[in-house]
Amino acid sequence: PVKEVFTEGRREGMVVQGRVRSLTEFGAFVEIASGIDGLLHVTDMSWQRVDKPASLLTVGQSIETKILKINRESRKISLGLKQLQPDPWTQTIATLEKGQRVKGKVVRLADFGAFVEIAPGVDGLIHLSEMSWTKRIRKPSDILKVDELVEAVVLEIKPADKRISLGLKQALGNPWDDVDTRFAPGTKVEVPVMNLAQFGAFVDLGD
Repeated sequence: PVKEVFTEGRREGMVVQGRVRSLTEFGAFVEIASGIDGLLHVTDMSWQRVDKPASLLTVGQSIETKILKINRESRKISLGLKQLQPDPWTQTIATLEKGQRVKGKVVRLADFGAFVEIAPGVDGLIHLSEMSWTKRIRKPSDILKVDELVEAVVLEIKPADKRISLGLKQALGNPWDDVDTRFAPGTKVEVPVMNLAQFGAFVDLGD
């Protein structure tokens, strides 16, 4: 039968040698046998974000891939390239702890926060509320920009969801932590008046 010929000698999990036959916006078609192509989707090319398949592969290139799925009914084969490399997420969280300081690059801004790449293929989220102790941040771009290098503190790790919560303000230090030494009773300070009320005046002590 045609189905058996199509899958003969091939099974899910097998590593096969192939040749890139064509590239598209969503992936690459790889010829793994005469007349048989498999689809290597862009999300299965690398653990890191790949914007365009052409930035990683070229037509005619010989590559080794892993068979992820075989659909005998539709005669389609899904291939993976990143699956031949260790998952950076597993490697990263093995050494990551809550409260640890990490450095990374801002890779994406969203309305609710900024995504920071702390290891190849591993992003953490700095939520809007974790960006400043004193400033009211309306959008991440108020203080961060893409490709900026930042230092943050790990607030939470959720291995099952592959989520890491980061804090930017925690890395800078809470200005209230040393307020008793900076502004001990009797200390003289020169400060601007910010607001007047019937019961007194609000002044800015900084931070």
